[in-house]
Amino acid sequence: MFRVLGRASNCVAVCLLVICSGLWAGCGTAPVAQSDQDSESPVVFYQLAGLEVASDRLYESIVDQADVAGFSHQLEVESDLASPFTASEMEHVAQSFARSLKVMLFDLAPDNFWEHHLAQYYASTLPTPEARRLVEGYGSEILIPTSRVQELRWNFVTDRLPDLLPVVQARSHRFQISNEAMAPALLPGDHVIAHRAAYHAAEPQRGDVVVYRYPDENGTLFLHRVIGVPGDRIDVHNQVVSVNEDAVAEPYVQHTDRSSMAGNVRDNIGPMTVPPDTYFVLGDNREESLDSRFLGPISKELIVGQVRFIYWSVDLGTRTPRWDRLNQPVR
Repeated sequence: MFRVLGRASNCVAVCLLVICSGLWAGCGTAPVAQSDQDSESPVVFYQLAGLEVASDRLYESIVDQADVAGFSHQLEVESDLASPFTASEMEHVAQSFARSLKVMLFDLAPDNFWEHHLAQYYASTLPTPEARRLVEGYGSEILIPTSRVQELRWNFVTDRLPDLLPVVQARSHRFQISNEAMAPALLPGDHVIAHRAAYHAAEPQRGDVVVYRYPDENGTLFLHRVIGVPGDRIDVHNQVVSVNEDAVAEPYVQHTDRSSMAGNVRDNIGPMTVPPDTYFVLGDNREESLDSRFLGPISKELIVGQVRFIYWSVDLGTRTPRWDRLNQPVR
């Protein structure tokens, strides 16, 4: 249904390029150092780490090390563009790259992941009084290019980031959309980021766009929207979807053909109850989608993740970028 893409500052830049190309192979060679104060670190270390994460200073330092030129060249090659990027287009690519890093490394990271590791680093590096001084003077410290907090941040990114990237990278996956089943929300040529850990501790919700693996010998990947959760009563009548006897408002749906005869499951199915641990999914482009109307409800164990973000898009006919689709959340 769609195609899967796959200790110096130079190493950090390479790692960040590789993580965004879905080809992570590892840059660091040593495990993350564990501090003896890990479970008893004073609150001040976590306060300082929280300030760095909340202010986006840590994120910005990571972006500063990213290989935007390498990422841009990769997009040109993979997308077989009609013409190379112009200088202004390179700015668009850089913005998309930076936003993609924010999504992959921070938005999809485990709760308090960066705060924990940054606080751990501070606890192994700073005396508590100095950490307290940095917290109290944080507002002025971050404005000084050569400040102590800037130095610590740089050292953390250089020394610890390569070892931490595999953890957060494993929680995301990149896909290229190859058909029109989810148009207009997702178009052929859209490149998206999926959250692989979205349902490790939560259940899919109605409206989520999910990636799942069809239970055949090929394990084909499909991408559709959740319409019904376990226990829901689903009815499709003349293309109108009802859940628990209530017609569903579906502003995202596209119809390309009028309703057909009553016996056609494309437009008429049910009523049926969604079994336990399964989900009823439909494509937004209803007449062009092979989904639960034909495949049946999908088991939760087959769901790979939730699609969250469009980071790149190219018109497959003209081989030109669709700039207006970049940096868009998937809804």
